[in-house]
Amino acid sequence: MRRIRIFILVLFLMLTACQPTPKEPFVIGKDNERLIEKAKGSAEPAQAGSSLYDQLGCPRTYVLDLKNEATRVRIRGEAPVILPEADALPLVYVQAARFDQETVYAFFRALTAGEPMYDIPTASPKWYIEQQIKEKQARVDELAAGGRSEDEFQIRALQNEITGLQQEYSKAPEEVALVPNDGTLKPYSWDFMGKNSAKGTAVQAIERPFEKDGATFTVTNDAVYENAGSYAETDGDGNEQYFTPRSGSNLSYTRNGLHMGSYTTSTQLLDVTKESLTGEAARLPEGLIIEGHLEPEKLLLSLTPAEARRQAEQLIADCGVTDMVVDGVYLLSSRQEIGAAEYWDPDDLALQRALPERQAYAVRFLRQVAGVSVESFFGISQVRVDDAGYGPEWHYEVLEVAVDDEGIQGVEWIGPLAVESIITDRSTLLPFENVRTIFEKMLPIVYANYGVDKDWEIEIDHVRLCLWRIFDRDSFTRGILTPVWCFYGQVNGYSDTMFQPLLILNAVDGSIIDPHIGY
Repeated sequence: MRRIRIFILVLFLMLTACQPTPKEPFVIGKDNERLIEKAKGSAEPAQAGSSLYDQLGCPRTYVLDLKNEATRVRIRGEAPVILPEADALPLVYVQAARFDQETVYAFFRALTAGEPMYDIPTASPKWYIEQQIKEKQARVDELAAGGRSEDEFQIRALQNEITGLQQEYSKAPEEVALVPNDGTLKPYSWDFMGKNSAKGTAVQAIERPFEKDGATFTVTNDAVYENAGSYAETDGDGNEQYFTPRSGSNLSYTRNGLHMGSYTTSTQLLDVTKESLTGEAARLPEGLIIEGHLEPEKLLLSLTPAEARRQAEQLIADCGVTDMVVDGVYLLSSRQEIGAAEYWDPDDLALQRALPERQAYAVRFLRQVAGVSVESFFGISQVRVDDAGYGPEWHYEVLEVAVDDEGIQGVEWIGPLAVESIITDRSTLLPFENVRTIFEKMLPIVYANYGVDKDWEIEIDHVRLCLWRIFDRDSFTRGILTPVWCFYGQVNGYSDTMFQPLLILNAVDGSIIDPHIGY
């Protein structure tokens, strides 16, 4: 199934109408030595009982309503300003971590609950291939009966797949022996067109091979590269093949084949973080309709957000994870946002709507260092190579646990971090007034460079002081957690930005951080 997301990939900043548009953005760039020097600067110990709000002259609510006719942008909001309960923010060296065997065993045993799991087979038996051939041929016959010219490409693709399966069938064994899997990490290696090779450890386990349902459990630890360069190669068919090394170990579990993560195959219906704390039931707005569907959504879960939160927290506690805390809880639907129906193939649309809907609560965890959350989003930062985009990548850390009426539905943990050392436990931070001024002056530059030619209505709904991971020099396995201001909100009514802030400002030096570049 596919999903269309309205995803704004620009930095939305504030502006003041009376200010002329500057010619250059106020971006210091990746000068970590200067950042460290400023962070270690002249931070004074906090007075007894002095909160960060007092230290930084920060309001509890950021109120603004600004409009610039030249860029056709209006920005407004009454945004709560969320500060950590700590009285200072650190600057920290971190490294990309790998899942150790103890952690893998803990999650494997907690999630599979003693059910037999097996290695993912490397070959398929004849009966399974024959089943696939029949299913694909039935689809070919169905499309051919429709007589639509627009289906011809799909028919040819299916016929090519059938030909390949028939060739595979002639060499396939009658049966394939299943190999038990207990969650033990095993070595893997690979080679990229003779240009690069790497070794790592992984687990690939499945409950019911050759069936569409059943649990899966996978772990892939970061590879150790012999050469971490990026390469482009033209294959024998004239296609450009790219290799870009990536840091970001991952651990994944699904109970029944579809992880209802808020960034993969699901639609977020409701933020129920408040209800997860109060114990209230989730309540969908009356008449809520997912774009492209005709019927309003209904709550299908009897589980409350608080119960889901407790299950998720208990899981990570049982698995020995002590440095992650709940950031939010969200009600998800397996239905897809598929856009206006007239732009979709009617058959695809019918298949979408015929699938039974499933719902789950996604509990999102963030790492905490010295009592301060490390903010994140679903994506990567990428080292630039001569201003091109094919440099090494580093996945931001995400830990999400999906819970439904049957229990833990899925787990996704990508890009774990390990603290290497504390540079300073009390960073020198800019006063909030300085941050506000930079924020409001930068919007014209961003929109001038972006080339916006339409009206934009931006509403800031909350502002958060937290930590953010940036690159250390050109490494994609070592970085710095630096204090930042994250500004969140909606653009023309849409807030589906995969938890990406509309703007990230370095709280130490006031520079803009581009999460896609990594600094």
